[in-house]
Amino acid sequence: AQFMRYIDWILTVPLMCVEFYLILRAVGAKQILLWKMIGYSLIMLIFGYLGETVFRSQSVLFGVLSTVGYVGIVYEAWFGSAKKLAVNSNDPKLLGAIKALGWFVLAGWAIYPSLRA
Repeated sequence: AQFMRYIDWILTVPLMCVEFYLILRAVGAKQILLWKMIGYSLIMLIFGYLGETVFRSQSVLFGVLSTVGYVGIVYEAWFGSAKKLAVNSNDPKLLGAIKALGWFVLAGWAIYPSLRA
């Protein structure tokens, strides 16, 4: 079950990060934003998987390392370059889309571990 969950996430989470980039590309997002977001998602997923499966006795350490990726994505959405591009665009629809994605990441991903038990 864990393996299949991570197979799903290794596809869907980076795709959501690509969505941030594609939405913001029209207002000047650089590819570095795309690669940062994908990098954060890979950190989150790889360390999370390793902590749940291979290094269970060190799951707290791997959970902390995984959280670094999560926090990176949340930071970009709420305070980083993704947020700044949306604010500087002066486009309320764009800002609304980035806020929605930011809330999805912050709230949706934060509560997910408690829902899968």
